[in-house]
Amino acid sequence: MKLIRVIFVFCLLTVSSLEALADEQIASDNPKKITMVMHEYRFEPAQIVLKAGEEVELTLINDGKVMHEFITEVLQTLSVAVVVHGIVTETLGVAELEIPPGAQAVLRFTPESPGEFLIACRARSPKDHFKEGMAARLLIR
Repeated sequence: MKLIRVIFVFCLLTVSSLEALADEQIASDNPKKITMVMHEYRFEPAQIVLKAGEEVELTLINDGKVMHEFITEVLQTLSVAVVVHGIVTETLGVAELEIPPGAQAVLRFTPESPGEFLIACRARSPKDHFKEGMAARLLIR
C-alpha cells in the first residue's frame, strides 16, 4: 500500500460556523483524551502510554513562541482525523504536523500495534529543536 505523506501547515483562522458540525462528525463514545503541550524545546508530557485498539483524542497545543512540529512514525499508516478550528480532515497517514505559536490541533486515531515510538520536533528555527532535546516517547501496549 502506498504511504500517503501529508504535511499540514496550520494557519490561524476563524471558522466558528463550522465548529458545531465538525464536533458532531468526529464524536465518539469515549476516546482516551490526552493533551500534549509544545514548549521551547520540549514536549509535555515527555511520554504518552496508549493501549492498542483504544481510540485516542490527542490535543497538541503550541505554547511556545515559534513554530513546532509533531512527527511520529506510528501515524504514518493509520487513519487519522485531524481537527483544526473545528474543521475535520480525514486522512490515511500523517507524517508531520506543523503547529504555529498559540495554535492547537486535535488528532483522533486508534493505534493498532504495540511498540515504542519517537515523537520529535525537527524544526530548525531559531535553532534545531531536536538537538535541543525536543523529543518524547509514545508507548503502545
